[in-house]
Amino acid sequence: MIQPLKIKLSKVALSELMEMIKLDQECDSARFVYVSGCCKTAKVDISLDNFKTGDIKNNIGDLNILYDETLMDNISELTIAYKDSRFWIKTIPTKNAKKDCKSGESKSCSGCSGHCDSH
Repeated sequence: MIQPLKIKLSKVALSELMEMIKLDQECDSARFVYVSGCCKTAKVDISLDNFKTGDIKNNIGDLNILYDETLMDNISELTIAYKDSRFWIKTIPTKNAKKDCKSGESKSCSGCSGHCDSH
Protein backbone atom coordinates (compact mmCIF):
# COMPACT_ATOMS: atom_id res chain seq x y z
CA MET A 1 0.00 0.00 0.00
CA ILE A 2 1.26 3.46 -0.94
CA GLN A 3 2.12 5.62 2.06
CA PRO A 4 0.18 8.90 1.80
CA LEU A 5 2.05 12.18 1.51
CA LYS A 6 2.66 13.79 4.91
CA ILE A 7 1.16 17.30 4.87
CA LYS A 8 1.56 19.89 7.62
CA LEU A 9 -0.72 22.86 7.07
CA SER A 10 -0.84 25.89 9.36
CA LYS A 11 -4.26 27.02 10.57
CA VAL A 12 -3.90 30.27 8.62
CA ALA A 13 -2.94 28.43 5.41
CA LEU A 14 -5.90 26.06 5.86
CA SER A 15 -8.24 29.01 6.36
CA GLU A 16 -6.88 30.85 3.31
CA LEU A 17 -7.21 27.79 1.05
CA MET A 18 -10.78 27.17 2.27
CA GLU A 19 -11.67 30.83 1.61
CA MET A 20 -10.16 30.70 -1.89
CA ILE A 21 -12.23 27.60 -2.71
CA LYS A 22 -15.41 29.30 -1.43
CA LEU A 23 -14.73 32.35 -3.60
CA ASP A 24 -13.91 30.30 -6.72
CA GLN A 25 -17.18 28.30 -6.70
CA GLU A 26 -15.98 26.11 -9.61
CA CYS A 27 -13.32 24.12 -7.76
CA ASP A 28 -13.71 22.07 -4.62
CA SER A 29 -10.10 21.11 -3.86
CA ALA A 30 -6.54 22.34 -3.48
CA ARG A 31 -4.09 20.62 -5.83
CA PHE A 32 -0.40 20.21 -4.99
CA VAL A 33 1.74 19.73 -8.11
CA TYR A 34 5.39 18.73 -8.33
CA VAL A 35 7.36 21.14 -10.51
CA SER A 36 10.84 20.16 -11.65
CA GLY A 37 13.17 23.09 -11.22
CA CYS A 38 16.38 24.28 -9.68
CA CYS A 39 17.51 22.42 -6.57
CA LYS A 40 16.75 25.47 -4.43
CA THR A 41 13.06 25.75 -5.39
CA ALA A 42 10.16 24.38 -3.35
CA LYS A 43 9.16 22.18 -6.30
CA VAL A 44 5.48 22.28 -5.37
CA ASP A 45 2.78 24.57 -6.77
CA ILE A 46 -0.68 25.03 -5.27
CA SER A 47 -3.77 25.52 -7.43
CA LEU A 48 -7.51 25.08 -7.13
CA ASP A 49 -8.98 22.15 -9.03
CA ASN A 50 -11.46 19.27 -9.04
CA PHE A 51 -10.84 15.53 -8.75
CA LYS A 52 -9.60 13.77 -11.89
CA THR A 53 -9.11 10.07 -12.57
CA GLY A 54 -5.76 8.99 -11.17
CA ASP A 55 -5.65 11.64 -8.45
CA ILE A 56 -4.75 10.81 -4.89
CA LYS A 57 -7.14 12.53 -2.48
CA ASN A 58 -6.51 13.47 1.15
CA ASN A 59 -8.44 15.66 3.54
CA ILE A 60 -7.34 18.03 6.26
CA GLY A 61 -10.53 19.00 8.05
CA ASP A 62 -12.96 20.11 5.35
CA LEU A 63 -10.20 20.82 2.83
CA ASN A 64 -9.94 18.36 -0.06
CA ILE A 65 -6.32 17.95 -1.20
CA LEU A 66 -5.36 16.41 -4.55
CA TYR A 67 -2.00 15.31 -5.93
CA ASP A 68 -0.58 12.60 -8.16
CA GLU A 69 2.08 9.91 -7.98
CA THR A 70 4.73 12.24 -9.44
CA LEU A 71 4.51 14.38 -6.31
CA MET A 72 4.71 11.31 -4.08
CA ASP A 73 7.70 9.96 -6.02
CA ASN A 74 9.66 13.16 -5.32
CA ILE A 75 8.30 14.67 -2.09
CA SER A 76 7.70 12.83 1.18
CA GLU A 77 6.55 15.76 3.33
CA LEU A 78 5.07 19.22 2.76
CA THR A 79 4.87 22.00 5.31
CA ILE A 80 2.69 24.91 4.20
CA ALA A 81 2.25 28.24 5.96
CA TYR A 82 0.63 31.50 4.94
CA LYS A 83 2.30 34.83 5.71
CA ASP A 84 2.61 38.22 4.02
CA SER A 85 -0.23 37.38 1.60
CA ARG A 86 1.49 34.30 0.17
CA PHE A 87 1.92 30.60 0.77
CA TRP A 88 5.29 29.41 2.03
CA ILE A 89 6.12 25.81 1.18
CA LYS A 90 8.87 23.68 2.66
CA THR A 91 9.45 20.26 1.14
CA ILE A 92 11.31 17.16 2.20
CA PRO A 93 12.28 15.01 -0.79
CA THR A 94 11.85 11.27 -0.83
CA LYS A 95 14.95 9.16 -0.35
CA ASN A 96 14.64 8.07 -3.98
CA ALA A 97 14.48 11.62 -5.37
CA LYS A 98 17.69 12.16 -7.31
CA LYS A 99 18.85 15.62 -8.28
CA ASP A 100 20.96 16.28 -11.34
CA CYS A 101 22.53 19.74 -11.35
CA LYS A 102 23.75 20.96 -14.70
CA SER A 103 26.38 23.09 -12.93
CA GLY A 104 28.83 20.22 -13.12
CA GLU A 105 29.77 17.76 -10.44
CA SER A 106 29.61 20.28 -7.60
CA LYS A 107 27.54 19.35 -4.57
CA SER A 108 25.62 22.65 -4.62
CA CYS A 109 23.18 24.01 -7.16
CA SER A 110 24.28 27.63 -6.78
CA GLY A 111 25.03 27.82 -10.50
CA CYS A 112 22.10 25.89 -11.91
CA SER A 113 20.02 28.99 -12.84
CA GLY A 114 16.83 26.98 -13.12
CA HIS A 115 18.32 24.13 -15.16
CA CYS A 116 18.42 21.52 -12.42
CA ASP A 117 16.14 18.55 -13.03
CA SER A 118 15.03 15.77 -10.72
CA HIS A 119 14.94 12.18 -11.94
